Amino acid sequence: MALTAQEAFDLSKQFRNMAITVGNHRFAHWKTLTPTQRRDLEDEEWSLINASSDMITKAVGMALDESKSSIKLINKSVRKAKRSIKKLKKVSQIIAIASAAVGLGAAIVSKDPGSIAKNAKLVLDAAEILPA
Repeated sequence: MALTAQEAFDLSKQFRNMAITVGNHRFAHWKTLTPTQRRDLEDEEWSLINASSDMITKAVGMALDESKSSIKLINKSVRKAKRSIKKLKKVSQIIAIASAAVGLGAAIVSKDPGSIAKNAKLVLDAAEILPA
């Protein structure tokens, strides 16, 4: 079964919501559950959360695969930023490039393909060498 990135994101959200429902049930019925039942419900809740997290990771990879241009843009922006930092003399320009690169790193960690593309473009823009 082939999933799109969006379908994987949607499934991840559904699994996360299911985990929340299991946790809410556990707390709502705490007094009537045995310690073993509480533990089992908690274990299943965590398993659902982990499955959701795995799906998000997969979805991000799929989204990036679906948009090879994003990876090319990331690589291009990082290469250009490194070259510019080596050539620039003004510390303020180097800081601007580094700050944009930090934003790109945060976007990659957040696993948001749209934000990744936007921040990669910001790095490229910051890396444009201005007259010193």
